[in-house]
Amino acid sequence: MTMTKGLKIRHKLFAVFVLSNVLLIVSMWQVFQWSFDRGFVSYATERDRDFLEQMANRTANLYIYYDDWYFLVQESRMESEWHQAKLENLRDLVPPPSTPNLDLIYPSQYYRQRFLLFDDQQKPIIGKVRFTDAETHAVKVNKKVVGYVGLRSIRELVQDQTLRFVRQQGEAFLLISAFMLAIAALLTWPLAQWLSRPITSMQRATKKLAAGKFETRITVNGSDELASLSCDFNNLACTLENTREARKRWVADTAHELRTPVAILRGEIEAMQDGIIKVTPDSLASLQQETLHIAHLIDDLNQLSMHDVGSLSYNMDDILVNDIIEQTVQSMTLPFNEAGLDLIFEYSQKKPIVMNGDSDRLHQLFSNLMNNSLKYTNAPGTLTVKLKRVNKKAIILFEDSAPGVSDEDKNKIFEQFFRVENSRNRATGGRGLGLAICSNIVDGHQGTIGAYHSPDGGLGIKIEFPLN
Repeated sequence: MTMTKGLKIRHKLFAVFVLSNVLLIVSMWQVFQWSFDRGFVSYATERDRDFLEQMANRTANLYIYYDDWYFLVQESRMESEWHQAKLENLRDLVPPPSTPNLDLIYPSQYYRQRFLLFDDQQKPIIGKVRFTDAETHAVKVNKKVVGYVGLRSIRELVQDQTLRFVRQQGEAFLLISAFMLAIAALLTWPLAQWLSRPITSMQRATKKLAAGKFETRITVNGSDELASLSCDFNNLACTLENTREARKRWVADTAHELRTPVAILRGEIEAMQDGIIKVTPDSLASLQQETLHIAHLIDDLNQLSMHDVGSLSYNMDDILVNDIIEQTVQSMTLPFNEAGLDLIFEYSQKKPIVMNGDSDRLHQLFSNLMNNSLKYTNAPGTLTVKLKRVNKKAIILFEDSAPGVSDEDKNKIFEQFFRVENSRNRATGGRGLGLAICSNIVDGHQGTIGAYHSPDGGLGIKIEFPLN
C-alpha cells in the first residue's frame, strides 16, 4: 500500500521554528507599542497638564491686562497668515510676525502648534478642536472662569519629532527582526535536518526490519528520548531475530523428535513384512511403545502451542497447595522406591497454604518435576520437596542429589527440546518438553520458576506463587 507523501519531519520542524520566531517578533512589536502607549504617551500627557497650569496663569494675567481675548486672536491670525504665506512663497524669505503675547504664554516653541483657547462657554477661539477632544485647564480671574487654555492631543501631531523618532525606532526594530528571522531560518534548516536524522535512520531500519532483515541495528547516540527509542528498536530487532531462530529450532527439533520413533516404527513394520521379525506379542508391544511415545510427544506439543496462543484453559479455584503436593508425593513414592531413591516432603507450618489455582495443572506441574528428578538422579539418591510461606508468597523447592548441571545448562533447561548432554539417551532421557510445560503452568498461575544448584549436589528448582 502506497502512502501519500506529505511534509517530512524536518520540514515540520523548520516550519515550527520559523513560525515561533515570527510569533515572537510580533509579540515583541505588540509589547513595544503597548509600552510606548502606556509609557511615553502617559508621560507626555502628565507633562502637558503641568504646563497647562502655567499657561493658564500666564493667560489670566494677560486677560486682566487687556480684559478681552481679542489680542490673542489677532496674534494667532497673524501667525496663521504667516504660515500660509510661507507655504505659498517657499523661495521667498518671509519674516515671522511679532506675537509677544502668545510667546509669553507658550512655555516653549514646542507647544506653538498645539495651543488652543476656549471662551467661558467652552467654544473655540483659537484652534478648531472640540473642547471634549482636548486637554484643557480653566483660566480664572477673581475666582471666575473667563476661558480655557488647551493643547491638542499628542497623537495628532505626526510631525512631532519625538513621535517621528519613536516611529523610526519601530521601523528599525522591524528591519532588524526581519534580518534576525532570516539568520534564524538559515540556522534552523540544518538544525531541523540534524534533529530529524535519527528519525530518518529509524525509518530506514524499520523498513529493513519489515522486510525480514532482523539483524538490522541502529547506532545509539546521546541519552535523550530518541536514543531510548533507538535502544527499544534494537531490543525489538534482537527479540524478533531470537524468535526467528527459536522458530527454526522448534521446527528442526520437532522434526527430529518425530523422525526417530517414526523411523523405528517403519523399520520394525518393514522387518515384519519381510519376515525378518515375527509378529509376536513382544514385537507388537514394541510398536505400541513407539506409538505411545509419538502420542505423548504430540500431546506435549499441543499443550505448549495452546499456551503460546493463549487458549490453554485453567479452572481457577481456591486450593490447598500443601494437600496437592502431599498427594503427588504419595503417588510418586512407589516409583522412587523402586528406583532406589528417597522422596521427602518437608512442611513445618501448621496452617494450610491457600492460593488461587488449577489443581489438575498444579498436580501435573509437581508430577513433571518429580519425574524429571526420577529420570536423572543417580541411585542411591534423594529428592527433597520443601514448602513454606514467606509474606504473601508460597515458595516450593525441589532439590535432588547428583548429578547436577552446569551453569550454562542451568539457564537453558526450561527451553523446549533442551536436554543436558548426560541425559540424551532415550533409555533415561525424556522428550525435552517437561520443564518447558512446567514453566508454562507456573506462568499461567502468575508465578515464577528458576533453577539453581542443589545443596545435595544435584539440581534445584524454585517456584514462587502469589497467595490470596
